Amino acid sequence: MNPTPLRAHAVPSAPRLPWLALVLACTACEVEWGGGRLALEDPSPPEPEPEVEGEAPPPPLPAAPLLYVVRLRPDGRAVVAPTASIASDSAGEVSLATLDLPSPLDEEYNQRFVDAFFTPGSELALIAGGRRIGSLVLEEPANVPAGCLTAASAQAFLPPGAHVPSIAFGVPLDLAPAAVGRASIRDPSNRMVTFGPVLAEQLLRAGGEQRPFLAQRMAMEAIAGSDTVATMAATYLINDSLAAGPPLREAASLFFLARHEPTRGFVPVWREVRRYRTAEEKEAFAYVDWLELEGVRFDFLRRYDGSSELLTASRAPEDWRDRLSLARRELEWTEPSTCPVLTYLE
Repeated sequence: MNPTPLRAHAVPSAPRLPWLALVLACTACEVEWGGGRLALEDPSPPEPEPEVEGEAPPPPLPAAPLLYVVRLRPDGRAVVAPTASIASDSAGEVSLATLDLPSPLDEEYNQRFVDAFFTPGSELALIAGGRRIGSLVLEEPANVPAGCLTAASAQAFLPPGAHVPSIAFGVPLDLAPAAVGRASIRDPSNRMVTFGPVLAEQLLRAGGEQRPFLAQRMAMEAIAGSDTVATMAATYLINDSLAAGPPLREAASLFFLARHEPTRGFVPVWREVRRYRTAEEKEAFAYVDWLELEGVRFDFLRRYDGSSELLTASRAPEDWRDRLSLARRELEWTEPSTCPVLTYLE
């Protein structure tokens, strides 16, 4: 008799469901099973912490050292305003960099600037005509228009009886000579007054102006250089003035520096010729002063347009005599257009 074959019976899976539910519900915990202890961990990475946005860092202050423009009164009282950073270019030579101020410029930034650069009692060297003429001792912050970088009041100390120029520069003491001289008086000579119009007509013609004989002298002065050669700085305009506003009609401006050579007369070493019709196009220049930083000379001009005047600078080649070619020198803007220091220091 054949035995009855055994039939396979399906094992119900229902009893396993509680274990699976336990595993799903108890990740990252310990359970006991059959007398043993099992640790169950969640293999997924932890949820990232929510990022908390911090406050933006305050705008950085300009890199020191700074160049200051100084408005002087005959009694030696002064107002001092920063106009550029004294930096180095890619060749390692001294250059001027804009202050790169934040916009808008608020009280908190101005206070940090005062704390860093306008400590009362600190001293600057006073420079005019390329030489040190005295010292400046800084006092308290001065009133300036809203939104402009703080200026400071100061007291200038010059040799007794010395001429006090209306505009000068302040630089850190380590960038100025220790010896103190006297500021030169920059009245033009009779020779400059006589030959200036002749040279102006020649330069305007060379610049393409067809009416050079209409040019009117707006400014002229004698510039004392590092040598004894007389130098003339002059501005001539046609159908316009250095005041704000549009020209009368089609206008032209000329600025030039010229040195007197014994055998050649006045020889131009730098010229700027502009032609314009509207206030927006207007561009005229007048000389301010010069100074030398680490052996590099900078000449400063006022740039007049239809609404304001700005201070701009041009770096000279190493040797002044190399500039006899009339090649145009590159002008550097050294201050924000919204707060021209020569305007708000008046």
